[in-house]
Amino acid sequence: MKNRSVRRVILCADGDSRDIDLWSNIPFLLSAELERRGTELIVINLQVPWLIRRFWRYSLGARHKLRHWHTSVDFYRSRTNHWLTSWRLNRAVRRHGGPDTILINLSISGAPTRCTIPVVLLSDWSYHYYVTERLGRQPDRAEKATIDRDNAAMARANLVILLFPESAARLQRQIPSGRFRFIGHVINDHPQAPPPPQQPPAATPHSPSRLLFVGRPRYSEGLELLLQALAQLPADLQVELDVIGINPHEFTTPSELQTVVRLHGYLSKADSAQRTTYYTLLNQADLVINASSRWGGVSATVEAMHRRTAVLTAPYAEFQALFGNSIPFGAYFGEVTHSAVAAAITAQLQDPVRLAEQQQAAHQDVNGFTWEVFVDRLFSEVDALPPKPGPTRCASPANSEAFH
Repeated sequence: MKNRSVRRVILCADGDSRDIDLWSNIPFLLSAELERRGTELIVINLQVPWLIRRFWRYSLGARHKLRHWHTSVDFYRSRTNHWLTSWRLNRAVRRHGGPDTILINLSISGAPTRCTIPVVLLSDWSYHYYVTERLGRQPDRAEKATIDRDNAAMARANLVILLFPESAARLQRQIPSGRFRFIGHVINDHPQAPPPPQQPPAATPHSPSRLLFVGRPRYSEGLELLLQALAQLPADLQVELDVIGINPHEFTTPSELQTVVRLHGYLSKADSAQRTTYYTLLNQADLVINASSRWGGVSATVEAMHRRTAVLTAPYAEFQALFGNSIPFGAYFGEVTHSAVAAAITAQLQDPVRLAEQQQAAHQDVNGFTWEVFVDRLFSEVDALPPKPGPTRCASPANSEAFH
């Protein structure tokens, strides 16, 4: 599919979009696909100089931390950064706006206030969702102010793209005047990544079986539960566990655990040696396991599925919305307990024929999650936008108690 109208993209991010380590590789891979198809790309780094961030942290930020000691608001979520971001976005439109041009901001926290070209915001979920679901509490006063600013930015954007279907549906209900879309997920493969294995790993008999856990230190709860489950596996079921994203100094493996556990820490795709280790682990894994009760690394899970790895995961809403309530490429835990996780691992590994079928199904389920398809759909959504009457002043953010 060839887009009809988009010839130039102003791509904005809080950092350098050409840095592959930025935000799960998404800015880098989106930039690469836009350049591959010949779209003129103007990259805008919205990150505020470190000196301003440092000054805020030890002045205004410190004062507000005293008032809201448990708040999750940092400089990125502050009113200061919001004002600076809006100013930079407006300047980008003035300098680079024109016919057949759109602005894409890789965040839902900022949109230009001068709407002379179509404005697209792209993100995974809202800050409100992060506080209520990931942190498991109601927003404090400072967080509510940030949420109000985010909502105003989303309302004045022409289009908001979410990487998860439930996120898009939830925001459409919360902000009926906005235009929210889920246009599919993507595989965040490095351009120089090795190909997936030709055959499912389980198709070739091997022992021990290889398990994979991907997550940052905040997912330690899921890793602890998984290690408890491994301790309950039958003695004749030999497994090894590789952990990506957590260093040995960030997590202590129980000394009494007999299973081999390797903590690899964060593996950067920008580093060729670390990239090789990362893809070797994904290509060899039999099962990728998410035992976290609230959330798991969806992007890494999708990458593992592309490389013929079956999945065991908690049945959280976004994953079920993406793949369904019953998955042919693995199983959901009936309950997130160490005994249930142990039983699920045992059932998967004791039937290698079925496991190989699930590994192949995983690859087939995500094979269409390409950046080419994603950008085609994105441009189609832009082409379907109603024409703008001309330069207009967008609605200002709602007045609220601001986090300065």
